[in-house]
Amino acid sequence: MKGAYILIMRSKGVTLDVGKLGKVNIPRGLVAYVGSARGPGGLGARLSRHFRKGKLKRWHIDYLTEREEIEVIGAFALLGGDESRVASLMMNECTPIVAEFGCSDKKDDFTHLFLVKDLESLENRLNKLGKLIELQLGARET
Repeated sequence: MKGAYILIMRSKGVTLDVGKLGKVNIPRGLVAYVGSARGPGGLGARLSRHFRKGKLKRWHIDYLTEREEIEVIGAFALLGGDESRVASLMMNECTPIVAEFGCSDKKDDFTHLFLVKDLESLENRLNKLGKLIELQLGARET
């Protein structure tokens, strides 16, 4: 299965180095990252990578998911979804955190990393984009 996904993380708040982006501040609260999986293994392979520790840092998101201050608690997948379309929706529903994070290959996108204000409202909006699948979503409090 290929498509877009939204990785949901709980952050304790941290400043860290993220490759060429340099030092970034990740606030405390629920953080969402928008990505896509179009290669071998599709959504299953990409999402399982994000839940694993000890991986090589290949993408911006790897710098977050390797930190103990940031816990991956779940994900939403949109089968066949387009990550730029999802990121555009997120710009209206959430607070952008770091410019150019996760979208260096998408020049029209501002960021793919957001602070989530209302997870339930976001989920309702995402449902309107297509077939939304919720995966291993933990407790929703911030």
